[in-house]
Amino acid sequence: MTALAGNRWARLGLTLALGGLGGWLFAWIGTPLPWMLGALFVTVLASMAGLPLQVPQLFRRLWIIVLGVMLGSSFGPDTLSHVVLWGGSFLGMILFVSASTALVAWFYHRVGKFDRNTALFCATPGGLGEMAILGPALGGDERTIVLTHATRIVMVMALVPPAYALIEGYVPPADLGAGGRLLDANLYDLALLAVTGCVGAFAAKLLRLPAWQMCGSMFASAAIHAGGVTTTRPPLELIAFAQIVIGAGAGARFAGASFRQLLRPMAFSAVATLGVLLLAAAAAYGVAWALDLDFRAVHLSYSPGGFAEMSLIALALGIEAPFVAVHHMGRIFAVVIMASVLGRVLAKRQAGA
Repeated sequence: MTALAGNRWARLGLTLALGGLGGWLFAWIGTPLPWMLGALFVTVLASMAGLPLQVPQLFRRLWIIVLGVMLGSSFGPDTLSHVVLWGGSFLGMILFVSASTALVAWFYHRVGKFDRNTALFCATPGGLGEMAILGPALGGDERTIVLTHATRIVMVMALVPPAYALIEGYVPPADLGAGGRLLDANLYDLALLAVTGCVGAFAAKLLRLPAWQMCGSMFASAAIHAGGVTTTRPPLELIAFAQIVIGAGAGARFAGASFRQLLRPMAFSAVATLGVLLLAAAAAYGVAWALDLDFRAVHLSYSPGGFAEMSLIALALGIEAPFVAVHHMGRIFAVVIMASVLGRVLAKRQAGA
């Protein structure tokens, strides 16, 4: 076990093996989004049992690029014309995120007894990576921030697809609308998708965009698909493996901490996440009714999950993936800016005091 813990490639291999086993089991059972949820379930249990699991950020980003390309392939020529019609729901999302962040920050500070900066960065539903960097830099507790956000993402991933399957009766396809099997794929088309995704991600990184690997690959893929350059989508095996990486990566974030260390931030995050999910449903119902939109799409857009995870759920459930992806991309931009500004204000106040 000591040798395994010291070798990151061995840890990655173990993590992916457990994730693949969980994905296969959930696919056999017939759950929604089986490869992601199965990998998540097994790696969370293994992490809490003390196994040294890890998915390196670079490896995860490569597979998020695959998901970005897949997501971009769902954009058609008419999608861009619809974007201007999403302004009302987008504004509602910004208002909802601002209000729910303030409420959850109050909950963490007053009830959870987190310090102000930690409470703010735990409550802000931005990307886990961005919050884990911004928070500690501005005085927050890194472990608490990472654990609360990991719990938030895991809970949303674990609750939303089964809830839609139970309440709405969805039986989504396991292939997410992928472009057939890998062995049947055209090498030219695969190369075109790979180059498009990597160039888009690299351009987004140069522009210093949040969630650059997802944003850049999605926009680049949307451009070639909406422009009629290609209709090819990533093959089934790549999409299934990307799901395993996303699910196992989320579960592996709990590795290396004792159950006692995990319990308190996870418990408060679980309560807060459940509350925000219920508030998101209420807000989405009002926005969908007022603007004549699909409640399911608005609810997924307002739910406090990760950008990649919520986009993947939208793809799996067949619920307006471009709508959901654009809203979550906007959420990441908004909360990173908001958290940065508020964090600096708090830091100045503390320095003055």
